Amino acid sequence: MAVPFLCYLCYMKNNHLMHKAIIPFLLSFMLLVSCDNRSYRIEGSVAHGYFNGDSVYVKTLSGDSLRVVARGVVGRGKFALSGTADSALVVSLYVSHTPVAPFVMEPGTITVSLGNEKAVVGGTPLNDELARFAVMKDSFDTMLSEILRKEARLLMNGVPADKARRVIEREFSEAVENAEACTDSFVRMHYDDVLGPFLFGLYSSGMSYGMLPARMKRLYDESPAKFRASRFLELLRYK
Repeated sequence: MAVPFLCYLCYMKNNHLMHKAIIPFLLSFMLLVSCDNRSYRIEGSVAHGYFNGDSVYVKTLSGDSLRVVARGVVGRGKFALSGTADSALVVSLYVSHTPVAPFVMEPGTITVSLGNEKAVVGGTPLNDELARFAVMKDSFDTMLSEILRKEARLLMNGVPADKARRVIEREFSEAVENAEACTDSFVRMHYDDVLGPFLFGLYSSGMSYGMLPARMKRLYDESPAKFRASRFLELLRYK
């Protein structure tokens, strides 16, 4: 019985030493993983080689001024930026100090495509959601433009002016109501992240609470405290 007991003591001693060696390793590994989970990378492409040699900046609002949080240079139609983000943050992409597109700086790989007329940002959850909203808004804008052009076609086809105007007003009103309902639904979906207050602040820009239309007051009043505390809604807190 002595031999197995001695073996057991040796095993426990060695195992204890092994644990002492492993614990610092595990702590270091956990710290490394935690840092990686906060890292972001922005991979950008530019159509037709525009902006080659120009500086690219990512800026965020800090008090009453803009603060640069990342910078790079466009080369051969590409640019790349990287860093860490403790939490999701709405920022703006600038090329040579010209604002190009808002997006969300969050952990992961963010893709930016700068075309002739607009920028498309995606690759991470909140940026994909923001891109989805942009597509929805473009669709509604196109629909409203089509409705306004429809009046001329009605008049050319002999429809009396009063009747044509009533048709256009009804269709335009319905389309605006639908667009507002979709926007409100999107904001509600994002009450708890940065997109909700960012978009609400965008549509209420320059307004105090008393100036808001009834639907937006309702949207604001039903929001959680975290939403109302956002820096994007600072003006609205003064009722």
